[in-house]
Amino acid sequence: MRNSPKLYVAFLIMVLSFGPSHELPPFWPETTVTMTNNLGGPLLTVHCKSKDSDLGVHMVAANTDYHFTFQSNIWKSTLFYCSFEWNNQVKWFDIFDAERDADECYKCNWTIKPDGPCKLDKKGKCFPWK
Repeated sequence: MRNSPKLYVAFLIMVLSFGPSHELPPFWPETTVTMTNNLGGPLLTVHCKSKDSDLGVHMVAANTDYHFTFQSNIWKSTLFYCSFEWNNQVKWFDIFDAERDADECYKCNWTIKPDGPCKLDKKGKCFPWK
């Protein structure tokens, strides 16, 4: 049985689409993480990072939000962790953990409260700070 050149071309395109960054091709859905400051008044300083990206420091006023968008990798190992600072307190949380979040949300909405972040989805689960 003779292999089709079209099959080889399709395979080559798929391999090249993944490229050196190990990210999925553009047809893979983007994920947006939104964090709303519900601390009850103080300004919230948010600094999020992943293994490959530093998203910088962002000041979030009360009842406003900060969000970022990215594409998870195919291995479900994407992790974004953030520091949250207000009133001389610094807290940490893994705001996106692909093992926990990838199958549950492409629009991950969080409310940031003094006792921890709460995911705004059907379950409405709150988490302790790290």
